Amino acid sequence: MKNILTLLLFAFTNSALVHAQTKTEAKPAIIFKGKITFERKLNMHKQMDGMLKDRPEMASMIDMFKKQMSKYKTDIFEMTFTDKKSIYKPAKDGITESKSMMGNLPSERNIIYNNYETKESVAEKKVFEKTYLMKDSFKKFEWKIKEEFKTIAGFSCRRAETIIMDSVYVIAYYSDAIIANGGPESFNGLPGMVLGIVMPRLNITYFATQVDNFIADEKIIEAPSKGTEKTMAELTKSIKESTAQWGDFAQRILWYINI
Repeated sequence: MKNILTLLLFAFTNSALVHAQTKTEAKPAIIFKGKITFERKLNMHKQMDGMLKDRPEMASMIDMFKKQMSKYKTDIFEMTFTDKKSIYKPAKDGITESKSMMGNLPSERNIIYNNYETKESVAEKKVFEKTYLMKDSFKKFEWKIKEEFKTIAGFSCRRAETIIMDSVYVIAYYSDAIIANGGPESFNGLPGMVLGIVMPRLNITYFATQVDNFIADEKIIEAPSKGTEKTMAELTKSIKESTAQWGDFAQRILWYINI
């Protein structure tokens, strides 16, 4: 009887170890390449309030539009990456058409290529029906890392904060289990991959919903090549000049373009 109990205990322990190993192997401790699916969510109601806050005469019209549209606009992006480079772009059919009276956001279909070795990026952005191609060095963010953690797409992510464009507060959540210091849009510079971004002033969030540690073909990670070449500084200056009379609405356009 004692021998039987010993055998059963051994079998149970061995089964538990195999199960634990299987669970561990299902998601590598360190990921060097793969694909991340991001969900971008924009609060359309708050966006309209913010962009037209200096136009009180339009309050009744804004309320009417709010009743006719969804509160949130959700878009899907994909980032294919290695530890050396990445490409971030809208998923197939990932962009939903806006029903806002102001139409789609500027730069809402960005394609961004990052080279983590040279610290250079190539971004394709569509602004006011024109497509621009911007080749620049990585943006520099002054991150403050916090003692706060959040689980995103199965990964434990640490919180970091920064200010961009002088007044836009950004909360980021990154995982050092993914060896590439990039993230959605142009965010970078943290010791791991950014899987979550929150920008309260722009009423917008980016959160990873899935992380796959496999790439069928790394050749798909190529820099975009369409558009009129400009640096971000040149495009910002051009937009400022052409929207000088637009007030707060113009400022918000610049914020979205510079993300």
